[in-house]
Amino acid sequence: MKIGMMTRWNMFSGQSSHAEPIGHAWLETGHELKVFAPKGLDLHLLYRPDEPFVHRCFIQDVWGQRDGKDYFFDPKPYLEEDYEIFLMEMAYLMPMPEMLGIFPQIRKKAKTVLVVHETGLPPDPDWYKFEWDAIVCFDERYKAFMAKAFPEEKLAIIPFPCHPPLHGDKKQARISLGLPLDKKIVLAYGFNIIFNHIGLFPIIESLSKDYPAMLLLLAHHDPTKLESQPEFLLLRDEMPTTEKLYTYLHACDAYVNYVGGTEFKTQGVGVSSSVAVCLGAGRPLLVPSYCNFFDLSGKEVIKYNDFQELEQRMRDIFEDAGYVKESLAAAEEYAARNSGFEIAKQFIELFNRVLGKSLHQTSGSLPRVT
Repeated sequence: MKIGMMTRWNMFSGQSSHAEPIGHAWLETGHELKVFAPKGLDLHLLYRPDEPFVHRCFIQDVWGQRDGKDYFFDPKPYLEEDYEIFLMEMAYLMPMPEMLGIFPQIRKKAKTVLVVHETGLPPDPDWYKFEWDAIVCFDERYKAFMAKAFPEEKLAIIPFPCHPPLHGDKKQARISLGLPLDKKIVLAYGFNIIFNHIGLFPIIESLSKDYPAMLLLLAHHDPTKLESQPEFLLLRDEMPTTEKLYTYLHACDAYVNYVGGTEFKTQGVGVSSSVAVCLGAGRPLLVPSYCNFFDLSGKEVIKYNDFQELEQRMRDIFEDAGYVKESLAAAEEYAARNSGFEIAKQFIELFNRVLGKSLHQTSGSLPRVT
């Protein structure tokens, strides 16, 4: 099958975390792939050189904030490349006026599929002008708000892909990364990581009274400056590739996804791409119950309601509590069931369906591909 995909690629973002596992799985199973990716904005977030099949052919429209002088869009790759499926990840961040101009030509040669990363229905009227043969939602929450704007028979549910289970030796991982062998290490990574994680400092300081605990923060281009750095804190100016991230995960005792404070509540719906990436590492994942990015997560993650409970969860992890082992088993099962390879197969099933029969000609809904 020949697939064209418009998405972020080889960079730190939820779109890229979704597109790359399934894209590489398609290539490994004999399908052809062309990627239409942004250039310019946020390219400091790229973590490896592009493959030959990647076209950097536009500047991403980040919430409509374009720089008119430097804006760039090249329609040639879309019109000249050969593909029978055109997949777009998160239309709201794409150059919609330009894409609407060439979309009729794309639809003449390919079936069109949208992957919904949006957290709710966008206000931009251009977003509703695209004609999709199928729309992929990550779960029922996404499908519920998309059904308000699009026919339900066009909606399919395909979960966010996970990294497949990959175990590693803690000691060897720490030696390779130059990390101490005698510490309990809690890992966090992301953008503005220091500012966003200062709330963790008192927890780690309290834990340090009973354990040789350390907070390891991986950051990149973080403008936050600390007046003084606590002894328990190790900062590394790095946003690793997935391969190296797994070495860090194998080296740690727990990974914490800390979102704002306990007063923080996301608007709309969401899925944590970070959790999807980390689930297969065989390490406990701590996530806040007050953020709806984890609403559908069960035992495969360990939830906390507030700072006090987060500290207790960390103590339980350090002491190998029974429920922690149950969480690790659930995470491994979930990551295997929803690996990039398995999710890529579900997309191919969907593509075969839309290529075989127009959705306008069927009286039933698209299958729930979960």
